[in-house]
Order: sequence, then structure tokens, then C-alpha cells
Amino acid sequence: MTMKTHGNYIGGQWTEGQDAAPNVNPSDTRDVVGLYARASRADAVAAIAAAHAAQPAWAALSPQQRADALDQAGSEIQAPRAELAELLAREEGKALPDALGEVVRAAQIFKFFAGEALRVGGELLPFTRQGMSVEITREPVGVVSIITPWNFPIAIPAWKIAPALAYGNAVVFKPAELVSGSAWALAELLSRCGLLAGTFNLVMGRGREIGYTLLEDPRVAAVTFTGSEATGRRVAQACVSRPRAMAKFQLEMGGKNPLVVLDDADLEVAVSCTINGAFYSTGQRCIASSRLIVTEGIHDRFVAAMVERMRGLAVGDARAGHRDRPRRRCKAAGTGPGLHPHRPRGRRTPGGRRRRDGPGRRQAGLLPAAGPVHRDHQRHAHQPRGDLRPGGHGDPRARCGRSAGRSQRCRPASRAAPGATPSSPAPTTSCAACQC
Repeated sequence: MTMKTHGNYIGGQWTEGQDAAPNVNPSDTRDVVGLYARASRADAVAAIAAAHAAQPAWAALSPQQRADALDQAGSEIQAPRAELAELLAREEGKALPDALGEVVRAAQIFKFFAGEALRVGGELLPFTRQGMSVEITREPVGVVSIITPWNFPIAIPAWKIAPALAYGNAVVFKPAELVSGSAWALAELLSRCGLLAGTFNLVMGRGREIGYTLLEDPRVAAVTFTGSEATGRRVAQACVSRPRAMAKFQLEMGGKNPLVVLDDADLEVAVSCTINGAFYSTGQRCIASSRLIVTEGIHDRFVAAMVERMRGLAVGDARAGHRDRPRRRCKAAGTGPGLHPHRPRGRRTPGGRRRRDGPGRRQAGLLPAAGPVHRDHQRHAHQPRGDLRPGGHGDPRARCGRSAGRSQRCRPASRAAPGATPSSPAPTTSCAACQC
């Protein structure tokens, strides 16, 4: 039986690519999710041309018309959330409850920016000369290239696409090839929402073939990218090296995020927050707790408790039998889904090694730590790991860790700091320690 090829979406039409690639389930590599078109450079140029032609008319619509389209997009995503979560877990490898939470978040993001489309502000300021004033208005940028990673294949595209459309821009969306299925499903839902043809375009395929076209074409006014630091540097260089005018660009790259555990921390809270921060969403978050800085008074007890907790983590199919299990919460803030024992997780061991386990050659290994671990600080933050470093209050290593990223502290619940502001403006509940 011939498998259907899912095409690119360009100028309001589904189009074939130069070839197609199979999308394989990482939990069971015998399972092919589908065939997805790979765009050529000519396809990318066509998508940019369609966006450039459609953008003025889209910007000329009333804020209410754009808000209605985005609100419908949120409803379209919310309605088949169970099916979308199943697809996301099947192709990306995160556990089904995590996948469902991501899909719901994406729907909320579109609805949030539907409201923001109605609240585009300006300023009217007095001028130094009599009888004159200064008026500041906001206008759309134009065509925006959106390049997203594989670890949040619906949520990250949503929080880039939704604001771009809300403020009158047109979009060319290039997802990571590993998660073409979720990107295609999102595009198919957006195609139903009354967007003008060419306002939203999807081009799938290899970044090395179409990526530079999306960066260098002079009709692209802005680029937003989430991914590795190395690729982000190339994105920035391409945007500033244009012969005429630089493109605006926004980069979200890997970080190093130490979690600080002090002597007076509640041990159970600290361990729960650490497990959540390092392994929630299979540890595949750029804000995952990549280093642990633990003061001497609690260090040994903390290591022993972590080893015991990690022995309860298991590997399995991302979709298998975890729909109704309660989710562990981080007590520091009282909210936030965590890792439940025996829930299947992501693709790598903490050291980044692939592990063969049955049919799923990309299944994860979550291996207990034997004690303090010292690892290279330059590894990309999407890899799940937790470097454990002892340090007293006067230890220079502890001070260095706090200054090298988003420093997080685990304290008893009665003294917990308020939750950190989430990176997306969509409504959410966030734990200061695990950013869940």
C-alpha cells in the first residue's frame, strides 16, 4: 500500500516537494508516522514570494478580522487535542501527558494573541515646539521567516506564528525535519481559519538546503530562530551581512541553567524540583536544569536521595499506558507537572549516548548517578543532564554557577520565591525551580 505524502503549504495550496522523507517513531523505529515533502530552494523562494504578495492585504484587515482568525486557530487546535498529542508523542518521543499539555498550550497561545491583536497600542507625546506633538504608531515588519526546533514541535511554532500574524505580518514557517508531522498538522488546521492565501506558508525539509534562502532573501524582513548556538550564530551573520539592509532577527539558543540547593532546603522539595527540572519533557528543554550546585551540608543526603529517585525512572513507549497516572508536582510552588516513576521519557541518557532497547533504537536511558558528576559546560542545553557540584557559601564554583545562567534555588515551600515569568506571554502556571 502506497503511503500518502504530506506536502508543503505555499500560497494557500498544498504542493509537492523535490522528494519526501519518512518520519519515524523514536519509540519504535518500525513505525513510520508518514512521508513528508522536502522543499527545494525554488519552493522556499515561492513561499517567500507568496508571503510578500499577501502581507499588505493581511495588514490592511481590521484588528478584529485578524483576531477572529487567530481565535478560530486556537479552537481548531483545541478540538482534536487528543489526536494531536498522540501524533506529537509518536514522532517526537515525549510522554503522552506532556504532549497533551503542549497542544493545549499552543491553543491557548493563539487565543491569547487573538486578544492582543485588538490591543495594539501607540503613544502621543508633547513636542518641544508649541502646537506640535509626536505620535508613535506600530506597523507590521513584513515577511517573517520562522525556524523552529524539534523539542516543542507545536508550542514553539505557536508562540512565533501567532504574534507575527496578530500584528499583520506574513509567515514562512520552516520546522525541524524530525517533527514534520506536528508542523504539517498545525499548518492544516491554520489553513481552515480564514487566513488570506499566502499569509501563512509551510516549507519542510533540510535546513542546509532551504535555510539560507529564508535568511538571505531581501523580501524577508525578520527572522526568528530557536535552536543551537552554532546555528544561531550563522543566522545572525546572514541577517547582518545582507548587501542592502540588515534583517531584524531574534535568537533563542541553548543556555546553562544551574539549580542551587542550599543547606536549609527541604530535601524532598529539592529532589522533586531537580527531577522535574532535569527530566520533565524528556529533559529536552533549553531551560532544563543542566547543572546542580549543592552546598556541603546537604550534598551527601541530596546525592543519595537523587540516586534513589532516579532508580524509579523507566524507559518505554511514549504513548503507552500513562493517560490516567497522577503527575508528581514540585512542592516549592505547588504546581507544575513532573516526572512520574516508570513514565517513559526521551531519547538520550544524561551523557547524551544513544541506547538500543528493543525495536526503538532511539529510546532513552535514564541512568542513576553514582555521585558528584563533572561534565563539559559547553554542551547544548537540549540534552538532558544534571551536573552535580558541591559548593559552600564561599565556594567560587558556586558563585560562578549562579552568574552563568538562570540561577534557581530550592527552599522550603514557606519561603519559596514567586514563580518565574514564563517565556511565552500565554497564560500558564510556572514553578520558579523547574520552569514547567
